[in-house]
Amino acid sequence: MKLVLIIIYILCSTGGMTLMKMGGDTLRLSFKGGIYFSMGTLTFFGFVLYLISFLLWQRMLVRYQLSSLVPMVSGSVQVVILLLGHFVFGENLKPMALLGALLVVSGIVLMGFAAR
Repeated sequence: MKLVLIIIYILCSTGGMTLMKMGGDTLRLSFKGGIYFSMGTLTFFGFVLYLISFLLWQRMLVRYQLSSLVPMVSGSVQVVILLLGHFVFGENLKPMALLGALLVVSGIVLMGFAAR
């Protein structure tokens, strides 16, 4: 169950960030004549996914060991975002970024073995 929650969290978190970036600068908040709030469709769905990821994160923090959960999940999110930035948005992948991602993945694997 832990692995399923982690995978869903990573998908919701990275999907939410990706959709919010794709939605662009469509978020509007105004306080003139009351509170007015609007956002584009992609931004809205990104916001919903990110909200789901926040709720999952809170649940996982309560249930699982903090010292292993946070580095493993945060590192995984960083690597997935790095790849999404390159493949979805055409951002440059520099050699040092790839080396950093490789080190993060190595650390996640080592922590996984240590947890067993």
